[in-house]
Amino acid sequence: MIERMTSNELRKRFFEFFEERDHKIVDGSPLVPQRDPSLLFTSAGMVQFKSYYTGLVPLPYTRAASVQKCLRVSDLESVGKTVRHNTFFEMLGNFSFGDYFKKEGIEWAWEFLLEVLKIPVERLSVSIYEEDDEAYDLWHKHIGLNSSIIYRLGKEDNFWGPAGATGPCGPCSEIFYDMGEEFGCGKETCQPGCDCDRYFELWNLVFPQFEKTEKGQMIPLANRGIDTGMGMERLAVSMQGGNSIFDTDLFSPIIDEAVRALDVSYSKDKVAFNVIVDHIRALTFACAEGVIPSNEGRGYVLRRLLRRALRRGVFLGTEEPFLYRLVGTVTDVMKEPYPELVERREQVSLIIKSEEERFFRTLNQGLALFEEITSTGSGVISGDDAFRLYDTYGFPIDMTLEIAGERGLRVDLKEFEEKMAAQKERARAASRFQSADMGEGWEGLEGEEAEFVGYERISIQARIIGWRVSNGDVEMRLDKTPFYAEAGGQVGDTGRIYSDDFEVKVTNTIWTDHGVVHVGKLERGEVKGGTVTAEVDCERRKDIARNHTATHILQGVLRVVLGKHVRQEGSLVEPERLRFDFTHYNPLTRREIDRVEEMVNSKVRGNLSVVSVNTTYDEATKGMGAIALFGEKYGDDVRVMRVGDFSAELCGGTHLDATGEIGLFRIVSESAVAAGIRRIEAMTGRGAYEHMKKEEEVLSRVSDALGSTTEDLENKLQKLLQEQKILKKRVRQLESKLASAFAVKLVGKARLVEGIQVMASRVEFSDIVGLRQMADQARARVKGKCVGVFGSEIEGKAVFVAFVTDNLTNRLKAGDVAREVAKVTGGGGGGKPTLAEAGGKDVGKIDEAIGRVPQIVKDLLKSAR
Repeated sequence: MIERMTSNELRKRFFEFFEERDHKIVDGSPLVPQRDPSLLFTSAGMVQFKSYYTGLVPLPYTRAASVQKCLRVSDLESVGKTVRHNTFFEMLGNFSFGDYFKKEGIEWAWEFLLEVLKIPVERLSVSIYEEDDEAYDLWHKHIGLNSSIIYRLGKEDNFWGPAGATGPCGPCSEIFYDMGEEFGCGKETCQPGCDCDRYFELWNLVFPQFEKTEKGQMIPLANRGIDTGMGMERLAVSMQGGNSIFDTDLFSPIIDEAVRALDVSYSKDKVAFNVIVDHIRALTFACAEGVIPSNEGRGYVLRRLLRRALRRGVFLGTEEPFLYRLVGTVTDVMKEPYPELVERREQVSLIIKSEEERFFRTLNQGLALFEEITSTGSGVISGDDAFRLYDTYGFPIDMTLEIAGERGLRVDLKEFEEKMAAQKERARAASRFQSADMGEGWEGLEGEEAEFVGYERISIQARIIGWRVSNGDVEMRLDKTPFYAEAGGQVGDTGRIYSDDFEVKVTNTIWTDHGVVHVGKLERGEVKGGTVTAEVDCERRKDIARNHTATHILQGVLRVVLGKHVRQEGSLVEPERLRFDFTHYNPLTRREIDRVEEMVNSKVRGNLSVVSVNTTYDEATKGMGAIALFGEKYGDDVRVMRVGDFSAELCGGTHLDATGEIGLFRIVSESAVAAGIRRIEAMTGRGAYEHMKKEEEVLSRVSDALGSTTEDLENKLQKLLQEQKILKKRVRQLESKLASAFAVKLVGKARLVEGIQVMASRVEFSDIVGLRQMADQARARVKGKCVGVFGSEIEGKAVFVAFVTDNLTNRLKAGDVAREVAKVTGGGGGGKPTLAEAGGKDVGKIDEAIGRVPQIVKDLLKSAR
């Protein structure tokens, strides 16, 4: 009988097993990949090790094991429906780089499953790549498996990679777990590799042994090896006796909390609950690493996951945010392996709650769009419109189908599915890993890592170890470089690389999997190998250093002024400015901004020394109290930047020697990035001085325009504002009298529509108050049943106010009238049954909209019958 093990125990057993076999236990990399903009989220355990297989970087170890956080959305539509699919998951993996290969990889996987976990052998079967006879012999002759449970599968199933067009790849062997006949599809052909739930892949043993070139050639890897991945959630199913991953200790407590939050039983809709708990895990981990729901990139993935989960909540009857209440339970379940979640719990809850509130506002907008779409009378909702409702406003297709069915409308599902398929392909393309291209076009490519010497020198003699030229664009690698490559929020250096034969203007310096690459334009000559002078733009580097050192001071000051909860959530350090995102729950007051600015400048005037200290990670964070950036992956040895006794942070960037070189620090703006995250933008040195000069010029021009001195400008402005207030009051008094007079006139000109008085007119008022007054005056004077609509152009927009008398609201609502009228001008609106407001963008159609009021009333009366 299988010994039931918790997920925490499984992680521990896995690490112990491979540590005994001389593997370096390595922390998983962040969910947000470092130095890899082509990958939205870490999707496999090998991502942090991929360059180790190519031989282009020195190997710190040849064996490793890790548990990696991963996020994939390629199987999104299957999540919650099958026993095995999810978006956020943990991948247990062991790796070999030029060390052991297939024999040990297969032996140890089998030993761990059978001897350590004691999974019954009858539950297991394996697959291999159809051409991999070596793997077959190892499983059949060496391990002793019956050939009947060794399945040869094709390239689609059992040949891994490359992750992108080029890179490491090789055959693989998968170990499958049999859930039992009751989970199968019933087909005679059902076997490992079938899409049903009976056999799920438990552990994938990948054998990277080739590197695929741009020409499609398969060349042997410098460091062939092993890359395995075993899903923690699936392993937990096999060790805890559940019917799916959602029956394990990783999900059950979250489901229980969701049941309490929604006050609905799990049995009512298990798929809905499964989707909710899966997605909140992904959201919690991603938000904890600083990813915020948005309309692009990683943020778009999170927004999509959150809205998918919320829609399930809406189907279950909720009308208010609830996902944020599950963050604490996710944290409690996962805090042992991921203690950083505990300190981020409140912030993540706030971010998710804010996004939930945004969704419910968007949901109402989506309903308005639905009304607009269905008002054409065609009887069909196009697939394009259905997809727009889904993609922009979060309407699931089943919600659209349900509402459409109630109104006797048909949805073009074929077109919708085509749109969905196109979006999925875009998502797959966006998430595919693209390794750094070191293929065709490179000359003299050697496998050396560039030594960075830019802390001490900005101009050196270096040797070219690789270059590529295309239409004047140059990429170049050197054996050593003074150029800082873009990292940690600091932009890359620019400058020159030249010799007697050529000169390259370096426009950026970037990290790739194969080291530092200098990107630029060929200014003269022809690039050749040999020795060159590499020279950084000194003034630009100095401006960047001013902003970088100021950023460190700023974080320290914010922690003094606002509290120790302040933590960096992102930064950008350029020569022109600095941008610093940090955790804080309220906008900074003017007084707080002034205090922060003054304190930073006091540290500048203090001319504190700025020094770097190389030490161990533990000594830096525990002994020196240095701040480490959450989500950043650090090695055992780190560099600490100390600003006097005021600030200590782990940082690899370039800095000043003393704070006095900053010169001047000015905060330019303070704003919100997301719930619980604020942003400060600031300037230093020359940039700060030039900014101040521009502000002075603006003040001078305003003073001249108002006929005042800059010293008396505030008094002059206050006087003008007071005069404006008096004039506005007079205008409103006059408009009130005009509204009364117009109302009397229009009541007498009302026309009858099916026995109902209808009045409509365009009038001119300075603001909507006048329109409301006119509606009130008309409604008070009219006798019998009446509908009125008044429109005006106010501040460049079409604005309408509609009223319906009390004795007519059982047949007609003012909100419906206002909305239909506003549609003519490309807008919408709504309000109470007796009084409503609406607006539109096209002011040129105000008269047309007013002219259509009688017909709109007639159509609404007809539909109400």
